[in-house]
Amino acid sequence: MVTVFVTGINRLRFHLSAARIRRAGDGKIGRGVTINASTTFPELPMNLFLRLLVVPFLLALVTGTAMAADDAPRYNQIHFQVERSRPVENDRMQAVLSLTAEDDNAARLADQINRGMDAALKTAKARVKVEVRTGSYRTYPVYNKEKIQRWRATQELLLEGSDFAELGSLIGQLQERLQVASINFSVSSARRAAVEDELIAQALDAFKQRAELVRRQLAAKGYRIVDVSINAGGTQPIPIMMRAAAMEAASVTPPALEAGTSTLTVSVGGIIELQ
Repeated sequence: MVTVFVTGINRLRFHLSAARIRRAGDGKIGRGVTINASTTFPELPMNLFLRLLVVPFLLALVTGTAMAADDAPRYNQIHFQVERSRPVENDRMQAVLSLTAEDDNAARLADQINRGMDAALKTAKARVKVEVRTGSYRTYPVYNKEKIQRWRATQELLLEGSDFAELGSLIGQLQERLQVASINFSVSSARRAAVEDELIAQALDAFKQRAELVRRQLAAKGYRIVDVSINAGGTQPIPIMMRAAAMEAASVTPPALEAGTSTLTVSVGGIIELQ
């Protein structure tokens, strides 16, 4: 018996191939010839076949049409921007003080810094109206002719609050041991949000007035807003920088402070399309 395997064909092609093999084997191969198909694939219904063929074509057509519409030139679109600003009194104060020391023994230096900052923290935390936290802590060697001569360490103390008199008094007290690195004034988050809401309303009104002005000047019947964006920002005052110098006096007069103002600005930009 001779077995012939036919692979990778559907049912119709299988029967056609089997008939051809039998004709070719007439007179050469005996009756013990069997033909098997090791793999057969069912025929797809015609409606499913058409669906698989047509759907991708329609998707490509719709996508191409949408892309062509997006790339199409647009006319009568105008972009412009308006701003509204207001000076606002600063109601927050941030101060950075530092404790710096040197010693030829790193362990002794660390102990000196730690004790000094611990005392400063106890003094600051006694003021309930002041927010207190420690800042960076750095220790580094001081070289002389490429050899370590001694060690220098610095730790920062950060103070923040809205009671300027209380903060000024505390700074004067701490300056007996610590040095002022910087003092900065800013607008609190609550006041900033309230003012920016008012400026946003004013800027949007100004945007609509500008759009109406453009429509009238270009003799258009109307307009529609295509896109609009709102950006809120502001300029902060330059911080007051204090020279870091050790204080020799037993008590220090509190620093003279003037909070000043910050300018808050809101801008509204967008695109209108004339009709």
